[in-house]
Amino acid sequence: MVDAWMSMGKVELDRDLLRVPLAGASTRVDLFINPAVFFDKIDGADPDENDVLGRVRTTQELAQIGADHFETAVIVGDAAYTVKPGFLASPVGPNGTETALDAATWGRLLATLDGLHRAAGG
Repeated sequence: MVDAWMSMGKVELDRDLLRVPLAGASTRVDLFINPAVFFDKIDGADPDENDVLGRVRTTQELAQIGADHFETAVIVGDAAYTVKPGFLASPVGPNGTETALDAATWGRLLATLDGLHRAAGG
């Protein structure tokens, strides 16, 4: 989806920063994007002893728990999971540190991303 947005000239990708100009505003939001996975289901009848189902974990967090990740599969200990790969995006300020957005900015960001998604046929 981000590739489509970039080809439309709607966003910029600067290494791991996604720069999103806000619709109806003269500002932009910078989002730090980090590869991550969503734990969709556990394979087999084993219980989720790792308590990760329905959660998102970054690749760094996967490494910290000793998980092996390949495309849509993650193995943690003896448990195998089906995951949905993607990214976790966090807003950052001008100095690159994570920042909080006020409600109005969040609203504009969500509206902008929704518009981009629709424009790209998503």
